[in-house]
Amino acid sequence: MTHEQERIWERFERILELLGGGYVDEDGVSDEDVSDAHQGERRRLRHREARNREQDKNRSSKLLARRANYFRKVYSYSNSRLSFSLPPLKLYLPTYPLLCLAAQYSRLVYDKHESSPNYISPDWRTGTKATVIQSVPLDDVQTIVLAIRGTQTIRDWTINLRTGPKSPREFLDDPSNLCHSGFLSVAKKMVRPVAARLRALLEERPGRASYSLLLTGHSAGGAVASLLYCHMLSERDEAASELTHLRAFFKRIHCITFGAPPISIKPLQKPARTQYRKFVFFSFINEGDPVPRAEKTYVRSLLDLYLSPLPAPASQQQRPGKDKHKTKMIWPIPLPTLSPAGRLVLLRAREMERTAGLGIRGALSTHARQSIESAVNREEDVEAYGVTNGQLQDAVFGDPLMHVMDLYARRIEILAVAAVTVRV
Repeated sequence: MTHEQERIWERFERILELLGGGYVDEDGVSDEDVSDAHQGERRRLRHREARNREQDKNRSSKLLARRANYFRKVYSYSNSRLSFSLPPLKLYLPTYPLLCLAAQYSRLVYDKHESSPNYISPDWRTGTKATVIQSVPLDDVQTIVLAIRGTQTIRDWTINLRTGPKSPREFLDDPSNLCHSGFLSVAKKMVRPVAARLRALLEERPGRASYSLLLTGHSAGGAVASLLYCHMLSERDEAASELTHLRAFFKRIHCITFGAPPISIKPLQKPARTQYRKFVFFSFINEGDPVPRAEKTYVRSLLDLYLSPLPAPASQQQRPGKDKHKTKMIWPIPLPTLSPAGRLVLLRAREMERTAGLGIRGALSTHARQSIESAVNREEDVEAYGVTNGQLQDAVFGDPLMHVMDLYARRIEILAVAAVTVRV
């Protein structure tokens, strides 16, 4: 990586950190992989970075705005947006409360819950991620929600970048469908604590056996949730576990993720069996969110884009009256090796506010946060489209602001309100 690429990478890391998404260790190594001397140096660096972050807190809003503008360069390319003729998403009305539950808990799991009995603490020694498991006895949606936290620390990102494909043998039905080794490792280590908590909820109130189970998560949490979901629905004897045993205790099992990264060589889907017909497996992707394409080759291509000069304006490349969109430059993207899981749904605002889309807690000043949240509230017309993995392959999504869970939650809320309003 060149000096300029490193500088841009640092900016990318910093904006993710400001958005509550942690920051990236590009080498993808954990403390267990380095010497004691290096560990000591890394600890000193972390203490220094913590002090610097506290000192920078008052300057965060200006920093975020400046760097957000920097990453907007990606919108100069025509393949930064997918086709406007994608098929609109059509859902049954009872699906929307599930979407809202998933968004609510995928957002909630980022908050601190150490004192809650429904919280599984992250443990780097065992490889588990922070998880909230909550029983929600609503009249319409009697559901147990299992929400897994996304990337928030440097250790989380070392898992994210451990991308070498590995066989899911004894975990999924298809051992030839190689998976992201970091996420696969975390999912395997979470089977026992998740199964134990689910058993406790069922034993506490046997009536919950008629409930549905909803697995959800944002970013890396969505990737792990998808793997656990496909594991629960696995039917091969070699993949049997404490968690697959619990499958029969739930009326339905669903998985809904937001901004999840690619996971496997072949897209993971629910089994094509009649009994799973009413199970939902959705992966929501904001147009512009780079994480659903986040492999090392893709990230390096983004770094090259950020370093490249802006393409000539469309008005300089065409005769008056021609469609400007068709004459914009295309940024070439390397072919992916991994695919996102589930049924892919693209979210976009009809009039996209590129500086909008976040409610950032803690990182920004109150005034900056209110300004940004006000911009989000202007997104009155959110569109949802079905999209295929093949259609994503040529897209250049590179706006970190589109990855924020608060934006996903707001857009899901808008979709749900619109669906109810139309049917009333």
